[in-house]
Amino acid sequence: MKFQHKFVDFIPDLIEDGVLYISLEYGAVLHNCPCGCGNEVNTPLTPTGWRMIYNGEAVSLKPSVGNWSFDCKSHYWITNNEVEWSLKWSDETIHEVRVVEDSEREEYYRNKDSENLDDDLSDSIELPRSKTLSWFQKLFF
Repeated sequence: MKFQHKFVDFIPDLIEDGVLYISLEYGAVLHNCPCGCGNEVNTPLTPTGWRMIYNGEAVSLKPSVGNWSFDCKSHYWITNNEVEWSLKWSDETIHEVRVVEDSEREEYYRNKDSENLDDDLSDSIELPRSKTLSWFQKLFF
């Protein structure tokens, strides 16, 4: 199956089969599942989600799309607007991958929050200055 892509400001109410709707403003790529089950697939563009590659003619999404919550459980890559099907994964494999992805996501945001907290603290903490600092203390404060 080959998709066409459309860059949009807003995702339309009716999602057409075979179309990748790309909203850069909202960081989302939506499409109907290519297996034909009729489910709408949202691939959010985030540091821990998908990334989109646009070469001026076609779109690729990385990593693969695994529709584990759908009955079809379809799994595929979208490369240069083309669907490349993957093998079906067992429920056990899906569970293991989800645990790893959840852990990686939590660690990413925990580290990001720590960095932001450090940045916020360094911007907001002001060391008290005393009029009676020694010349040695003045070197460091």
